[in-house]
Amino acid sequence: MEPVLMEDLERYCFLSKLTGNHNADHPVYVCVVGRMDKEANRYRYTLKMQKNEEWRTVCELNKPGVLLFLDADTLLLSGVKSTDDPVQPDSVQTRFSTFSCSAEEWKETFTLPLKTADGQRLTKTQLLIKAEIQLEAADAYAFDLEQAEAWQKTQHENADYTVLEELPWCADGRGVIQGKRMRLFVYDTLTTELFPLTDPRMNCGSVSACPVLGKALFTGMTYGRKASQREGLYCFDAQTGSVTTLIEEGVYRRIKEPRFVSGTIVFAATDGLRYGKNESLNFYALNPDTGAVTLLAKLDDPLGSSIVTDCRLSSGSAVKTDGTSLYFTMTQGWTTPLFQLDLKGNLRRVLDFNGSIDDFDVTGQTVRFIGQRAHRLQEIEQAQLPQGKLTSLTGWNAEALADRDVIQPRYLSFHSGGRQIDGWVLTPWHYDPTQRYPAVLEIHGGPNTAYGEVFHHEMQMLAGKGYFVLFCNPVGSVGRGDAFADIRGRYGCEDYQNLMDFLDEAIQAYPAIDPKRIAVSGGSYGGFMVNWMIGHTHRFACAISQRSIANFMTIYGLSDFGYYFVRDQLSADPLNEQDQASLWHHSPLRYAGQVKTPTLFLHSEDGHRCSISEGLQMFTALSDRGVPTRMVCFKGEHHELSRSGKPRHRLRRLAEIQLWLDRYCPANAASQSVFPGEEGR
Repeated sequence: MEPVLMEDLERYCFLSKLTGNHNADHPVYVCVVGRMDKEANRYRYTLKMQKNEEWRTVCELNKPGVLLFLDADTLLLSGVKSTDDPVQPDSVQTRFSTFSCSAEEWKETFTLPLKTADGQRLTKTQLLIKAEIQLEAADAYAFDLEQAEAWQKTQHENADYTVLEELPWCADGRGVIQGKRMRLFVYDTLTTELFPLTDPRMNCGSVSACPVLGKALFTGMTYGRKASQREGLYCFDAQTGSVTTLIEEGVYRRIKEPRFVSGTIVFAATDGLRYGKNESLNFYALNPDTGAVTLLAKLDDPLGSSIVTDCRLSSGSAVKTDGTSLYFTMTQGWTTPLFQLDLKGNLRRVLDFNGSIDDFDVTGQTVRFIGQRAHRLQEIEQAQLPQGKLTSLTGWNAEALADRDVIQPRYLSFHSGGRQIDGWVLTPWHYDPTQRYPAVLEIHGGPNTAYGEVFHHEMQMLAGKGYFVLFCNPVGSVGRGDAFADIRGRYGCEDYQNLMDFLDEAIQAYPAIDPKRIAVSGGSYGGFMVNWMIGHTHRFACAISQRSIANFMTIYGLSDFGYYFVRDQLSADPLNEQDQASLWHHSPLRYAGQVKTPTLFLHSEDGHRCSISEGLQMFTALSDRGVPTRMVCFKGEHHELSRSGKPRHRLRRLAEIQLWLDRYCPANAASQSVFPGEEGR
């Protein structure tokens, strides 16, 4: 058996969009499988279908798009790869195809003049389509040839200019979004009529269609100069063609996952009054006849999987319904169990899973899901509810790890600041307790996420290279309730102490750790914490700061969510002179003059969550003081570089991390290798 290697990323399958036809007599399931193509520097996707218990590939996809069953036999999807020229990623057209599962025949059906983000079946002939539009040409979908040419000419003439008039002006992964909205449309496949449901100024959020009723629920936020971050809830009736406002904008801070359950409307929402923007959502029931809203279930943990991994490209919806009950996943501790909720408010935990449920589908009492465990990559699993025995249905990733020695996480619980903290240790490959080893303290992002025992490629790679890998869930992490996850106004305080206490605990539990060879690494909030730590302790041999935060004043102005995140999470107003002192107090840049730790900065040039300027501020300060430092900027990447970045960029990132550790925190003798670009110096 060999250790997990950096380049093993190229062997992995990434699963998403698990969808069933919900036919008990002739069940059919489909799933999108992605794999890296290093040479082409992209991901290649295939659609796999299971019929009669056998999975097989039915087509290639340009990228995952709309995927839904129109009926028990007919699959509708976008992005099917054909012999024609591929559709460009920024295309304002979406081509749709249908596939007959029984006849196993493809047919190109229609093309919409929209950049489609989502699609759902509304009635027998109607589809709900969510697509990106520009306010300056909100009706571009209906342009004739002359109008389209005039609009293209205008765009060409203004290509050299970016004009900003709104907040948010950017979005991570989408770039500049000035004047852009997600708009909801209805497309009739019989008449080919396409018409909008929402005002162009509204940014449409969650969408859920109920074909049985011929109705659709959707959330949205209407704005001009500034988005309020407070959504409303609406209902469209296909029979009458009318849209009804169920909940006005401003009542709730967030409204997500609306569903029809036995004629009642169930939705998840929070007003954010207790714990701000990250407060867990509660489930509410709304009577469509009276408009009365009642609390159905109060939750203290976030919906979906917040378990950190670098082996997931995308996640599905956290909430599904069979028409009579609601099913949902929720992060508790370091796992994501499946729950069932009925209209009486009865909440049951119907499936435990020691790992992450990334997507699921429920038919009757059978649940199928894409799951990750500690010792394996994503696979599709099945269970009978409630709490049925788990059965693995696929082995698509078995070969990738068949000859690899996967290190099992060892749980290490401890107390810090009067709280119990969950932590884990990966021991080095071929661990010998009588030897001495270096260690890497990994810090997750968020902070409202959580580490768990799922397979994490980067950590396994480091353990394979001879490092202890240490990771825990300090205060601010999710899975332990909202009060535990709330560190508003306290960034760098108790969370910092938790991490340092964990380090002491790990060294005591594993004397083989060499205290002089410990590195620290983290991204996003973890990058903030790395920047904070190197300004408050000289304990680390080196540091790796990724997509980080250095200065909360610049985060306020340059991040896609900065204008509301800073006030909410730092409990301070950036435009108030007295509060500015508090923001500076919590900014790692303030303490950069005390840094002595050699630090590597990794940032994406197109990242709009933690702007590249954050890394540059720290890099400049450390360079100015003569501290060994290096900054690598990845072109064309955003905040998700480590999880869904281009294959060569992800591998280069891992190579930079390993080379930095080799130089300043070596597993054996100091490495003689040089960084890319330093050859011949």
